[in-house]
Amino acid sequence: MSDKIAILGAGSWGITLGKLLAEKGHKVSLWEPDKKLARILDSQRSFKFLPGLKIPADILISQEADKVLSGANIIILAVPSQFMGEVARNITPLVKDKRVITVIATKGIESNTSLRMSEILAQHFTPGLAENITILSGPTIAVEVMKKMPAAAVVACAREDIARYVQDSFITPEFRLYTSTDVIGVELGGSVKNIIAIAAGISDGLGLGTNSKAALMTRGIVEIIRLGLVLGARAETFNGLSGIGDLITTCISKYSRNRTFGEKIGQGKTAEKALAEIEMVVEGVKTTEGVYNLAAKHNIQMPITTEIYNILFKGKDPKKAVGDLMMRQAKPED
Repeated sequence: MSDKIAILGAGSWGITLGKLLAEKGHKVSLWEPDKKLARILDSQRSFKFLPGLKIPADILISQEADKVLSGANIIILAVPSQFMGEVARNITPLVKDKRVITVIATKGIESNTSLRMSEILAQHFTPGLAENITILSGPTIAVEVMKKMPAAAVVACAREDIARYVQDSFITPEFRLYTSTDVIGVELGGSVKNIIAIAAGISDGLGLGTNSKAALMTRGIVEIIRLGLVLGARAETFNGLSGIGDLITTCISKYSRNRTFGEKIGQGKTAEKALAEIEMVVEGVKTTEGVYNLAAKHNIQMPITTEIYNILFKGKDPKKAVGDLMMRQAKPED
């Protein structure tokens, strides 16, 4: 089975997926909106944040979205979450075939609307296109997938047959995929864990040790489940790859941008300085704002999220935030 796959977003994850799918035999095209960066990628066939990567010569790289999308039966969206609305508006008129499958590989919540990525796309897509939206999520650090280290992820779609189709198209001996129909749960798990990863990084930066990080991760998944259940997700989804699996990876990996960003905050750097040093998008920052507002709207207790919001957007001292978390009113674990 060979597909024509258009990947929108030439960051680490978009390029990694392109390489994986091209090597499986699919016809892959890659969209980089910056004309200069597109030329560099096309000529050098390398990417500074993926050392050792060689982008396959048969992957078309272009700044022209219509050229990349032409004839594609699968579209992968790997753009930063805060640009998803703009990209959706621009590509919708270019998608002529209403049977196209859209795979969202972005993990984030829009800051000003608190919308999930699939909700943003659904606002712009026709009903036929909207029902083919799928979510690809799980513990998938790009550099490790690029190096063909074994990894597993989840493909979620309301239509089980579409999820199975993407599973068959993407699966390789090193990249194992499972299916789910819980779009909300898979999407929330992959997005909200970035907030907890920032908290874990702050813990690392403060030198608080493994007990502290274990507590943050464990109570963090509780917050994710609370939010998910209110929004219609299934509790068991968060025990899987897109929940606790992705949370573990993002909280402990040296390659995790969100954890690294948090570590720099814990070491005393400002958010602006930390972001400048990382040089790539840290999805958890904007997601924190979106989820904080979502929790307030639905009156959901999310104390870790609240403290990360206060640190990033209110200038709260991380040490004070730790103290306030530890001295919350005592309560049963469940």
